[in-house]
Amino acid sequence: MTEGAVLFLRLLLWLLPGILAFLAVRGLLAGRTRVGLGLIIAGVLAAFLIKPIPVGLAFFLIGGLAALGGGRNPRYARELQERIEDWRK
Repeated sequence: MTEGAVLFLRLLLWLLPGILAFLAVRGLLAGRTRVGLGLIIAGVLAAFLIKPIPVGLAFFLIGGLAALGGGRNPRYARELQERIEDWRK
């Protein structure tokens, strides 16, 4: 296997916890609690299995925070805020 292929696979593995965290937070905000919790467990497990561990945890955190962003669409940001408030109840 060439160095480029190894680097590409390592990059994909580092991004996996972030993608799982992103999907988990989106699932939780959509009201899919079991799906969200399952994705969180998978994301944390992936973050701890990927070496070095701080990189996996950092991508997990970044992915989770990215899912909370409302973007530039004010209507979407308002709906997201309402979902978060409903979820906290």
